[in-house]
Amino acid sequence: MPRRLLILDTELEMGGKEKLLYEFIARADRERFQIAVCCLRPGGYFKDKIVAMGVPFYDGLLHHRFDAMAFRQLEDVIRKERIELVETFAHPNTVIFSFLARLRSLVERVVVSYHAMAMDARGTVVRPYLRPILRRLDAHLAVAEVQKRKLVEVDGLRDESVRVIYNGVDTAVFRPAAADERDGLRRELRIPTDAVVLVSVGSLKPIKGIDVLLDAFAPLAQREPRARLMIVGDGPDRAGLQARARELDVDARVAFLGLRDDVHALLRVADGLVLPSRTEALPTVVLEAMATGLPVVATDVGGVPEMVEPEKSGLLVAPENAAQLSAAMQRVLGDENLRRKLGDRGRAIVQERFRIETMCEQRMSYFEELLARPVRQTMASTAS
Repeated sequence: MPRRLLILDTELEMGGKEKLLYEFIARADRERFQIAVCCLRPGGYFKDKIVAMGVPFYDGLLHHRFDAMAFRQLEDVIRKERIELVETFAHPNTVIFSFLARLRSLVERVVVSYHAMAMDARGTVVRPYLRPILRRLDAHLAVAEVQKRKLVEVDGLRDESVRVIYNGVDTAVFRPAAADERDGLRRELRIPTDAVVLVSVGSLKPIKGIDVLLDAFAPLAQREPRARLMIVGDGPDRAGLQARARELDVDARVAFLGLRDDVHALLRVADGLVLPSRTEALPTVVLEAMATGLPVVATDVGGVPEMVEPEKSGLLVAPENAAQLSAAMQRVLGDENLRRKLGDRGRAIVQERFRIETMCEQRMSYFEELLARPVRQTMASTAS
């Protein structure tokens, strides 16, 4: 009989974590797991896609930040769907609600998954006031070894309670482009066929470092007339970043494409990926680019070195250093052989270690392992 899993989140808007959840829901073996989804706020971008799979989807439970009645509604969902295990994320409401469900024995186990890195200079991954609750929950999923170290050494979680399962990508969807396919996509985007194109994908907010990328791209654009930059994503900093591009006189070379659901196609158009983030955990877009056969230029932050082999599958630079970033981008743009070498090794790494099938199987096996533990292992006993 399949086990009953509830994925509890605040919402499922477009993002790296949400894309991975969608892939897991779509690929999970229904003979092993029956999945339901619950969002405290309106479901967001992925709601209709998940509902179309026939997966039960509940949303809009929380009407204001301190809405205690939302837990009553969650309790009804848990009972209706006969939930055994909850997977949630490090948001205050979802953590507290999951803790209450576990405390009241409504579910057998709770797993908290983490997809972000440090929240402050000390390296804490979670809000300090949540630590006592998190330490009493059953298990924790990290996406990188460096993230696990922070959760254990800074946030005080028990080492044995934290499992690392790397993100994965679909290597059939994220694949190198054929020559005619690439040229056709470039024509659609009005990109010259001889242009050398870098792409950056992510939310337009300070943590992603797009301001540093623009500062790094400006001198490169002066030296290399074929250079182009595509920025995929949206966010609160978009208007300011577009203004900065105009100030640097590179707005004609920089395309702000907004949110897109065809990132796989856009990567095939490009000659390299740039990730200028100030902090990251294990950014899926790096794996997507590597699977597409693109060289990666990225900041040496979080779990990025666990994916990118320096000088073999990509180039790593210090965060906040526009000069280093510009020099690395120049190397990639100016050397087709280097691009090919880095891209080939990157795809091989993904095929060896970061396939979506591997991620999904490891998650299901871990959930089964947790549910197989003796019932006597309660929150109180695991906290000691």
